[in-house]
Amino acid sequence: MDSIRKTDLECKLLEFCENSLSSLGYRVVDLDCRLGASTLVRIFIDSSSGDKQVSLEDCVVVSRSLNPLIETSGILEGGYELEVSSPGLDRRLRLAKDFEQAAGKELKLSLVESIPGIGAQPRGILKKVIPGCLEMEISGKEVKIPLNQIKKAHTVWEFRI
Repeated sequence: MDSIRKTDLECKLLEFCENSLSSLGYRVVDLDCRLGASTLVRIFIDSSSGDKQVSLEDCVVVSRSLNPLIETSGILEGGYELEVSSPGLDRRLRLAKDFEQAAGKELKLSLVESIPGIGAQPRGILKKVIPGCLEMEISGKEVKIPLNQIKKAHTVWEFRI
């Protein structure tokens, strides 16, 4: 699957959550897992059809459904805190199809490693998505960025009054 880079644990959690949520009518937009003294699992959801906005009630339903499933799955060792939210306006981009919908828009990326000439936090216009890669215009240069080198990606929104 063409996706931004995730840790092995995040990949396991993503697959588990996606399988668990599909029957409820939701999909996982993105997921973060921060290990430490208190592990935090943050899941961003959307409706499977994409035709309705996710409400606070939806987040509660998903949290109550996922929490016992994750707890008994054995994926995480020890205690954890689960946060479920909608992607909101600052929607993350994870899959190739997410990026395809953002073609022509300005994106801000956080890369796994710095790329000479553009750095580790580039911002530019997404020209097109090719298998496993984004073609972007960054500071007037055409740049190809492999999806697996991206940690996070967001659409940049500008509001003018």
